[in-house]
Amino acid sequence: METEKKLLSLISSARVMTSTLDLDEVLHQMIREVLNVLEGSNASILFLYDKKHNYLYPKAAVGFDMKYLQHAHLAPGEGMSGITFQARKGQIFHSHTETKQNMSNISEEVKEFHMLALGENKYPQSALCVPLLVKGDCIGVLTVDIYDKTVQFDEEHLKLLETFGAQATIAIENATLFSRNERTNKIHEKLSKVAVSQGGIAEITKSLGELMQHGVAVYNEFFDVLEGSSSQAVKDANDIRGSLGDTISHVVSENSISTIQVPLNESEVEVVFFPVKSDSYTIGYLTILVHDEAELDPLDRFAIEQTSVIFALEMTRRERTALNELKHSGYLLDQLLYSDWNEMAINQIAKMPDFTSMDLKYVIAQLSIINPMLSIKHLTTEKNRLLRLIYHEVSNYQYKTFVLDQNLDTTFLFAIPEDISEETIYKEVKMIFQAISEHTLNEFELSLAVGIGRSVSDVKDVRASHRDAKKCIEYIQKKGQAGSVISFHQLGIQRLLLNTEWNELQDFVDDTVGPIIDNDKHYHTMLFDTLHHYLESNNNMAETAKTMFVHVNTIKYRLKQMENLLGIDKVSGSKAFELQLGIYIYHYINKK
Repeated sequence: METEKKLLSLISSARVMTSTLDLDEVLHQMIREVLNVLEGSNASILFLYDKKHNYLYPKAAVGFDMKYLQHAHLAPGEGMSGITFQARKGQIFHSHTETKQNMSNISEEVKEFHMLALGENKYPQSALCVPLLVKGDCIGVLTVDIYDKTVQFDEEHLKLLETFGAQATIAIENATLFSRNERTNKIHEKLSKVAVSQGGIAEITKSLGELMQHGVAVYNEFFDVLEGSSSQAVKDANDIRGSLGDTISHVVSENSISTIQVPLNESEVEVVFFPVKSDSYTIGYLTILVHDEAELDPLDRFAIEQTSVIFALEMTRRERTALNELKHSGYLLDQLLYSDWNEMAINQIAKMPDFTSMDLKYVIAQLSIINPMLSIKHLTTEKNRLLRLIYHEVSNYQYKTFVLDQNLDTTFLFAIPEDISEETIYKEVKMIFQAISEHTLNEFELSLAVGIGRSVSDVKDVRASHRDAKKCIEYIQKKGQAGSVISFHQLGIQRLLLNTEWNELQDFVDDTVGPIIDNDKHYHTMLFDTLHHYLESNNNMAETAKTMFVHVNTIKYRLKQMENLLGIDKVSGSKAFELQLGIYIYHYINKK
């Protein structure tokens, strides 16, 4: 083939391929033009690489029936095209023997489709394959066949096809970029119109579902379903959340698109999670539900990723409204707890609808961050995340909750119907804070202390409940028990010890049960435990013996030993009280 003719052919093919920016049209024109460039060629196939499924699939062909050929998927390394894909280098197969040998590893199913697409069962007399490379990645393979025994490809043909392939790759890139922009603009324009008309997340989600022809759902950062494109999409999204359980936060990335196969209603659904970002954190996930072995078009995938900013704006707006509600409730709580103790002012607050709608009792809880050594920037960021978590938890609680945020402390007022038992109140409230504390430690690296005060029946008395809650925090901090959630009732007698110096407490222990503790250390006796069980059983030797799995005479003997050590006649009366108090203080200062 003359050089001038080759150049003209390449120039002509380049002009044809760049005459349109429609991706499908570019691909079909390219596959037709390659036969004009390579004189003597009979057939050609363009394979594109499916990264998700890891196979090459025929996208366009000349000389083959695409009705059958479209099913002929090749794994990397399979057939001449698969070999070229792996090698990332152009290949020439000179003879019928070579083409047959290099197609021998193709599956019987693919061979069947190839035969049907060609119309007969035969191998090329000669073939060329070149990879289509974009920035080092192979996006596909262009294969050209000769079935005429009188014609054979050579190295010159391979160089020509490689040149053509480079031109084709540029045309594909340009068309892909144009198609992405066009699809993105269309989706962005549609969703923006809905957003401007204040349709909210619900209408935006519905519109995206119509454009995608797939189910669409929106989760918040805690994987609660906020909206769906249809009632079925909402149901599916909730079922998917239930199916994945607590693992969902580990399998879904906060920073990149995640694709997960989830069994649903006796079939599998491909769930594609797009993180929705607000500033530096993930505020939620835009999710596409792909059913029935359908595919999410790569152009749509790109467009959705680009337009997720619209969802970020709407979700941020919704969150800001929620946090403003928290601030309003915090204002009322601030007045109750910190305003001048003016009877008239307190009475005015107590008469507000929030406090007079039914017979209520009130419980204050105090939450404190107890690792303030973190940097200010990190602490501020994580505190904002903590506030969102708090809103999430208290908004799901069935009773009215007021929240006051103050730097490292957050105070809660729970208004609960009067007929709810004290035990139920503490159980429910404790569950809320245990969930918050665990999540905060694992996800935000913040250690919390939570104290729960006594319930009061009059809103004017909430300050007393607040004092209780702060005593619990003081106890947790003094004991170094990060992550604890303690109610005032759990403190018992220990609440009387909080303001006493540690050395004074130790002196009291030494003066009361110190000789018994020393004796146990030196002689490995069990006098201290025996005294503890004896006093806890109201000085009942038989009950003590039963609890400690020993004979009653052993208890009698140990008591006599203790009386001798302490220089007393009998463990009873005020002396018994002092000893029991000494045991409690010993446990308190030794973090038991």
